[in-house]
Amino acid sequence: MKTMRLAAITFAALLFGSPWATAADEKKDPGDVKYHAAPSALADVPMVQSTNPKAPPMSVAEFDTARKIYFERCAGCHGVLRKGATGKPLTPDLTLGKGTDYLKVFIAYGSPAGMPNWQTSGEMSEQEVDIMARYIQHDPPLPPEFGMEEMKKTWKVIVPVDQRPKKKMNNYNIANIFSTTLRDTGEVALIDPRSVRNSDECDLTAIWGQTRSRPR
Repeated sequence: MKTMRLAAITFAALLFGSPWATAADEKKDPGDVKYHAAPSALADVPMVQSTNPKAPPMSVAEFDTARKIYFERCAGCHGVLRKGATGKPLTPDLTLGKGTDYLKVFIAYGSPAGMPNWQTSGEMSEQEVDIMARYIQHDPPLPPEFGMEEMKKTWKVIVPVDQRPKKKMNNYNIANIFSTTLRDTGEVALIDPRSVRNSDECDLTAIWGQTRSRPR
């Protein structure tokens, strides 16, 4: 009889759980708590799923911000795909080895070779510099298609076709003139060789005003 009663108690304990075991489980070892990780502040923030496992973590919002900044401020020198142009390439095979801290200093203070000092000049905040340092360690995103039809939609007609001059209205020697893009100001300059005054400087006659080149 006692054997049957013990078997019934054992079965009930297994089925419904033991109250003594529950009370013991609820007691936590204070020394063990310090080894438990705190909840992540980024747990609910969508993160970029990079194809490069070594790339530093970035949220989707940070990546989108950096992509916009790069296109507006950096692509002109380093190329849309970061393969380099007038500036050096900034692909992950080169930037990952430098690390985030190095890149932050380089972006913030610039270099004598022509890299602008983006942070100390006030053009970028410390947070933006940090975002950009991490962004250029990721694989560059492919730029969207921007064909002729898309370009035409951005055009602003300043002088309608029927109001444009029908004859030459300047004294430029069209047979001996060339143009250059003033990238930093968004202008196009027409350079007339006759405007060269001496070997140290020359005038650039721009479409939107006058500018002068730096001494050589």
